[in-house]
Amino acid sequence: MIVNSIKLRELSQIFGRNWIVRMLFLMFVIGSFLMGCGKDSHIDAAEEPDSFVRFAQNEIDWLQKVQPGITKTVTAGEKVETESLDSLDWNNELEAIRTWSVFALAKKSKTQPAYDTTIDESGALKIVRMNARDTAAELQELMVTYRKGEIEIMQWTVIQRSWFMDRDLRISFQPKMGYGIQVIENAIWSSEKSYEIYIEINNSDFLINGR
Repeated sequence: MIVNSIKLRELSQIFGRNWIVRMLFLMFVIGSFLMGCGKDSHIDAAEEPDSFVRFAQNEIDWLQKVQPGITKTVTAGEKVETESLDSLDWNNELEAIRTWSVFALAKKSKTQPAYDTTIDESGALKIVRMNARDTAAELQELMVTYRKGEIEIMQWTVIQRSWFMDRDLRISFQPKMGYGIQVIENAIWSSEKSYEIYIEINNSDFLINGR
């Protein structure tokens, strides 16, 4: 009887210890999970592209899916070429508008804050300008014009400098309308040259129906 009592007590102690161990293990797992979630969220937030790049990428994805008809005009000096296209690789064509991230470039800049932001508002119109403090920064300015709270036009002013070439770019993007890019290049092996590319969305049904 005593032996049975001792065995029961030992068994109870074992189960009791196991219960405590299980509870401690469960608390550890939950704590690690919560800490992990918090860490991942922080990393995701830190690495998230700025909202303008996200907006541009969303527009590119949609254009790639819808494939509206366009008129593309390329001007180089006195030479002008125009063509109408039923489809286009928008990811390739609009690569420039998602390349220049204020968020990413500001993180790499030695000048902090890297950009000064000014906002002008008048009625339904709002203009947001982000100007680089460093005159050598690649992205010198991003200007975004809103009308009634929606982006109407985005414009990037970019400079690229190297020992063999200087390049100035002016990029404009109008959602649902088209885009333009003006380029001035000055290379050591040739004289200065400039060219412009304009794409106009000319699918009237697309413009009327929108999304």
